[in-house]
Amino acid sequence: MHFLHGPFLGDGVIMSDLKVTALCEKESAMDTTYVTIMLVVFLVLTGLAIDIGYMYVSEEDLQASAETAALAGVHSIKQRILLQVQTDPKKIGGVLADTVQSSARNAAVDTVSGKQSATALVGLSNDNSNALTGDNDVTVGFWNVSSRSYIPGGTPVNAMQVRTRRTAESSSVGMGSLGSFVARITGTASFGLTPVATAVALPGTRSNIAICADACEPSCSYPEVCSIKERRMSHAPWDPRKESSAADRYLYTSLLHPVTITNTMSDLVCQEMPVQEVCGLPIFTAGGRSDAVLRDIKAMMYDPKVDRPNKEYDKNGKLLGWWTIVPVTDCAAFKAGEVFEQHTVTNYSLVRISRICSSGPAGCGKSGAAEDLPAAGCGAGEEGLYIDRISCVGCETKSKKLFPGLRPVLVE
Repeated sequence: MHFLHGPFLGDGVIMSDLKVTALCEKESAMDTTYVTIMLVVFLVLTGLAIDIGYMYVSEEDLQASAETAALAGVHSIKQRILLQVQTDPKKIGGVLADTVQSSARNAAVDTVSGKQSATALVGLSNDNSNALTGDNDVTVGFWNVSSRSYIPGGTPVNAMQVRTRRTAESSSVGMGSLGSFVARITGTASFGLTPVATAVALPGTRSNIAICADACEPSCSYPEVCSIKERRMSHAPWDPRKESSAADRYLYTSLLHPVTITNTMSDLVCQEMPVQEVCGLPIFTAGGRSDAVLRDIKAMMYDPKVDRPNKEYDKNGKLLGWWTIVPVTDCAAFKAGEVFEQHTVTNYSLVRISRICSSGPAGCGKSGAAEDLPAAGCGAGEEGLYIDRISCVGCETKSKKLFPGLRPVLVE
């Protein structure tokens, strides 16, 4: 008797090994198909999530990118002006009349192009024009302080405007054209936010010293920057009624706000005050016999981490000087003493502090901190603050429009 091999299905029905194999293969194929379909669905959903996520590259990211780029561009313009001040001041006008400012534009673009994962999908287009168009997101121009308005292409150039937007790739990340289609039907295709930021290098000061109007000679009116024999400046109280000139005197200033027990001069110096517009306004000033504040200023001057872009170094890396804008006031009515009193600022002065000499403990608690090496040292009996470059501009003169700011700020 012959027996068939295979499973018995009942009622005498027996399935052959071949049929069993075929059935198993069919079931396996169906499982693979289901897995494939689910994998595709998973990938589509993942792509959609990525696509929508990148379309939601936050408005804060876009705005921050615009602000960062604008500040970087204006910083480049300021550095170009300062370099011209150091090398050939007579050509400053040409820098301020340049409505292309290619280096500044490149700095703005480079700042936001692919530097971070969040901003990798943020783009800037630049065609060196001064209108925001489909092909251009960067302009340079003039910021009018009085009207608080920006004029693209206006001169003297002191500002940059930057618009950021998502790159063409960002609308199709993850899903290609399907992502764009889904974006349209879900309403996210309207994410056309293109924030604009404007930064400007405004003339202003954060200096804690003020000089007397006697120091501003007519021949050193901006844009003329005078190289002078190193002048030793003193903060000791004096009597203007008995001294013929106060060209070598300086005062300590807390600018627009008075010194208090909880807001001392040392605090103001060491914490670096924000830039303030004080031209034509009364500021708090005082002389003094103590060198404590001078030591604080010295510590900030030789700290390599403080205001480095406005410091000038020789080829050996030694500090030649610190460029700063200081307020100028009429010292004729100054009362000798250490009490703070208010005097109106009549000018701004761009000076280069060549060195500061003082003895005693390091200021601002910077004992043992790294310091820049000075190009010129200090000898015995040379205590004081020294300047070797100076240029002044009147608060009410047309030249003030040309006067450079040393610290870019956002205005829009």
